[in-house]
Amino acid sequence: MVDVFKFLTGLVQAGKILREFRPDVVFAKGGYVALPVVLAAKRQHIPVVVHESDSRLGLANRLAIPSASKVAVSFPIDEYIRQQPNLGRYRAKFIYTGLPLPDSLLRDSGRPVFSNQRPTILVTGGSQGAQAINQAVWEILPELLAKYNLVHQVGANGLTEAERHVQVLPPGLGEYYRPFGFDADFYQQALHAADLVVARAGSMVFELQALAKPAILIPLPHSAGGHQHRNAKFLVEHDAAVAIDQRQLTANGLMAVIEQLMSDQTLRERLAQNLSTLGKVNVAASRTLADLVIATAQHVR
Repeated sequence: MVDVFKFLTGLVQAGKILREFRPDVVFAKGGYVALPVVLAAKRQHIPVVVHESDSRLGLANRLAIPSASKVAVSFPIDEYIRQQPNLGRYRAKFIYTGLPLPDSLLRDSGRPVFSNQRPTILVTGGSQGAQAINQAVWEILPELLAKYNLVHQVGANGLTEAERHVQVLPPGLGEYYRPFGFDADFYQQALHAADLVVARAGSMVFELQALAKPAILIPLPHSAGGHQHRNAKFLVEHDAAVAIDQRQLTANGLMAVIEQLMSDQTLRERLAQNLSTLGKVNVAASRTLADLVIATAQHVR
């Protein structure tokens, strides 16, 4: 009852704001905060563009579709209709725009992370790090550093433990290891330099596609609605990544998959080519989505 009252209150407030602001178009990214605005816009004959980042529409966006002029999506349209067949009746509203990425991510600074010619692996668990991935990597750290440069985004809480592992490395190996908490600029530099990425499967999958970076994906087991598992499955089905279920993750197993990919250049090139094909839409997504919003606004003038 309280949630219904809050929703109705939000609907009234959204209507008031729209009447005062008088926008030409509403752009909504989903979530319960956006839904009252979408519904209020429909009542005032203001066109709405909805955007979905995941490969399955969330509840708020599903409820928003009847009120939307266009539904921009980050994955191919068939993915959504395959998973949610009832969306087929709205297919004409769907536009495959991809997910906009920061310009800074798409630009390669050209700055090397390491001065040697070794292959470079980037391990990242998101801005907070990923304990399960960190532990697996630390267990095989000497073996990795015997062959590769390793940039390891451990999260702020993992820096102390990373330093402990550095202290017990065999002499000379520490120079090939760069653990860090989170620094967006350095992360982007490392991503461009990486020959292989070990990562979660959230929005990271769009960055991998845009930069054509071969990857081992370890989806977060309890991501909202299982979207990370679906993201990883999408890339695996398109022969664009390798995935490991965290429930089966072991240090030795991770090392085996890393060695498989790093020893097979043809495989890495095939993954990269397939990623590049998928990623073209994301490279252009900012402009595509902006053009769609502008065109939708102009259509009703």
